[in-house]
Amino acid sequence: MISPIDQGTLAQIVRRRAAANGDQIAYTFLADGSTDARSITWAQLDRRAGVLGASLCERGAAGEPVLLALPSGLAFVEALFACWYAGAVAVPVSLPRHQRVKHRLHWIVADAGARFAIGTADIRQRLEAGGEGETAIGGLTWVDAEANENPSAGTALPMSASAAAPVEGRGLALLQYTSGSTGAPRGVVVTHSNLMRNSALIAEACGHGPGKTIVGWLPLFHDMGLVGLVIQAAYSGARCVFMSPERFLMRPGLWLQMISQYGACSSPAPNFAYDLCVDKVGEEQKAGLDLSGWRNALNGSEPVRAATLDRFADAFASCGFRRRSFFPCYGLAEATLFVTGPGEDRGAARRTTDGKPAADGEAGGHVGCGRTFGDARLAIVDPQTARRVPAGAIGEIWVAGESIARGYWNNPEVTAATFNVRPEGMTADEGGDLAWLRTGDLGFIADGELFITGRIRELIIIAGRNHFPVDLERTAESAHPAIATSGAAAFSVDADGVERLVILAEVRREYARPARAQASHNFDAEAVRRHVRSAVA
Repeated sequence: MISPIDQGTLAQIVRRRAAANGDQIAYTFLADGSTDARSITWAQLDRRAGVLGASLCERGAAGEPVLLALPSGLAFVEALFACWYAGAVAVPVSLPRHQRVKHRLHWIVADAGARFAIGTADIRQRLEAGGEGETAIGGLTWVDAEANENPSAGTALPMSASAAAPVEGRGLALLQYTSGSTGAPRGVVVTHSNLMRNSALIAEACGHGPGKTIVGWLPLFHDMGLVGLVIQAAYSGARCVFMSPERFLMRPGLWLQMISQYGACSSPAPNFAYDLCVDKVGEEQKAGLDLSGWRNALNGSEPVRAATLDRFADAFASCGFRRRSFFPCYGLAEATLFVTGPGEDRGAARRTTDGKPAADGEAGGHVGCGRTFGDARLAIVDPQTARRVPAGAIGEIWVAGESIARGYWNNPEVTAATFNVRPEGMTADEGGDLAWLRTGDLGFIADGELFITGRIRELIIIAGRNHFPVDLERTAESAHPAIATSGAAAFSVDADGVERLVILAEVRREYARPARAQASHNFDAEAVRRHVRSAVA
């Protein structure tokens, strides 16, 4: 058995797996989300990544940022490891479907200083063609991913060349661009060592290894899909089965069908995905599902809602799903991915909004996101004084450990304010001599477990009182059955110098379309507004 943590880099691990277990299936992509399964073994991955890596080297891409301009699929996985075989820096990007996303891609190309890209002829043509009101993305040297479909064609990099380039773990492996929802996206500088260390934490927390299967549909340009699925499989030796996010959104039940069919032990998703399955998966489809082997139902990337866990557990208990399989977790790109998760003593602990233990059967409140693993450390700090707050008090979440990224690409000012900070008054034994990361997230620790309450910049202040948007959104959603689950958004606007609260709420389809509505619904928009105003007040 390969001991991954001692092997230096993920490129070296794949080469070793190809030599030791070359015929073993490494990745399976369900092109249609169901029956159209396309698989690749460790030996095939090694060969194809070597061919692409050689093409990158011939073009002078070693040490350079390389865009992975590919949708979810096996070609993306091959391209990722090709970058590392060639000693290049992978830059996963979301392919634009509209102008806003294309502007984001322009920003990433300029910020990363990217001169190389891996994609298909169709993707290249689409990006280089500037439509009406659009600016073309040009000036890139392209490596055609489709030319790599025949693994026997081309000349692959020899073992000594392909695996040697990134041997130094502190070398740059990845530029993981953040969502940019509150500003321009920032490129998080992730090293090979960061990836190895964080992968070790995930494997430890989830019990991954050869013989296990992890599945998912998350986009591979996102850290939760990239690190949590693709990289975790390479590190641990588990098989990875995945499909595109578009397939999941069209037919959410395909996700659960995939878990059932392949006997997955782990599968990650944001909170909304669990709600979507409750709303969209009918009894007929449930009858064919076996979720009894799903040990780690990871829930992260957005606030974990207690009501969602209850709904999903109740809805799929008949399929063998166990409530203790829930794996609420916390992570962020700046920490490579994973920060906290539950230990062996599962149960999704809950606390009320004031931090007190929630009573049995009590709805709402905050869901515990577990503890740290390995060398990771956690501190709750007053964001103004940089001093730790008393136990149980809410403050900014600070994190330290080998998984913390180097900083933001070409952004020394923001890097200095976010990375390599130190809590005031913390002794060396407590970690005061470590470099800490300011996450910008708010939370508290109770009984050794982390509870997330919101983000610093999202606080809404009404009449001198601080409110977390997520609390207001939950209140609005529970005010009337016409409001869709996870369908409310709370924010504030400045009206005549006064901060005013605004809540947008999506109405369930069966209420919004009178022709299809049940007679008992009789949707009254003004009545719904009154219920929401009353509940929030």
